[in-house]
Amino acid sequence: MTSSPPPVTSRSLPSHELPAPAADWVPACVVFDCDGILMDTEANWARVQRAVSERHGLEFTEAMERAMMGWSAADVATAIADAAGADRALVHADVLRTEEQTLTGQIVPLPGALETVREFSARLPVAVASNSTSTILGVKLEQAGFAPHLSTWVSSEDVPRGKPSPDIYAEAVRRLGFAPAEALAVEDSVVGATSAVSAGLVVVAVPSVPDGDPVPAHHRAASLTDPAFRELMARWLG
Repeated sequence: MTSSPPPVTSRSLPSHELPAPAADWVPACVVFDCDGILMDTEANWARVQRAVSERHGLEFTEAMERAMMGWSAADVATAIADAAGADRALVHADVLRTEEQTLTGQIVPLPGALETVREFSARLPVAVASNSTSTILGVKLEQAGFAPHLSTWVSSEDVPRGKPSPDIYAEAVRRLGFAPAEALAVEDSVVGATSAVSAGLVVVAVPSVPDGDPVPAHHRAASLTDPAFRELMARWLG
């Protein structure tokens, strides 16, 4: 018999409708999320969560998949371990091992992602801020071809707390040498956008689940190839 799904911790979220910055605002740097924005790895991450959950006797539901979108491996492991009454360290190791094993062949840049990063990086410093572990994030960015266009990238292991806490975005902007209010974040999930908004960045939401919970943001686009997003880029890059 399967156990109940891992509990979803309630989080204090900003309003999803945020006022746009001043009309003359332009970013001094850009920080992209990774999974769901630059590459199509969310489905693989869900498979990892499902496999680990079921190994520990838990039914992995669609509600769980949506709730844990954007969570770090550490947070996913804690939720599964708490629900299954298992050792957290063992579950965490299982999550990391399973993700590494299933990553091969799953790293596919999303439409317009590589081109967008190239265009921004030709004019501005660009970083990636991700809840992935350091090793996994490096593999993703190198294999998908993003690494040469980035000034830096920050993983959940590089800061005290992963998303939705502001630490990852704050660290990325610090490394780029700017204040948060000068930085643009591009995010797809509630968890990630909450992190960026809390850190003080201007956020463009490109939701990977269009009918999911509203993602807090100052601007919205359907994809990185959306004419609305391309218009913003043209304005910002001149």
